[in-house]
Amino acid sequence: MICGPIEDAVPVALLVAHSPEQFAELLRAALDPVDRPALILADLQGGTPHNVACLVARGRPATATIAGVNLGILIEAAMGLQSVDEDAIQQLVSAGRLSIVDSTRRLAGSAS
Repeated sequence: MICGPIEDAVPVALLVAHSPEQFAELLRAALDPVDRPALILADLQGGTPHNVACLVARGRPATATIAGVNLGILIEAAMGLQSVDEDAIQQLVSAGRLSIVDSTRRLAGSAS
């Protein structure tokens, strides 16, 4: 809704019926060809999607993986990502961190 359709984005869901191996195959298929630059965004560090993504990305030098993804990272990636180099990945991680605020304290502080 915010960004509209995202060109070249391919959602890959881990379903209850999928084994980690089946999820890895779905992920590999979404990432082909091997040498194409790709970014994998996972929700939880250490969760099965993240762990499998790291294993799949290991053999793909042009693939980066970010865990702990929030909407701030997703929007930044959709709207401004030009490459999948180290600087771009660090900018995405920074955007995610900056999008997390304690709104209750912020509002309480501005009321005085």
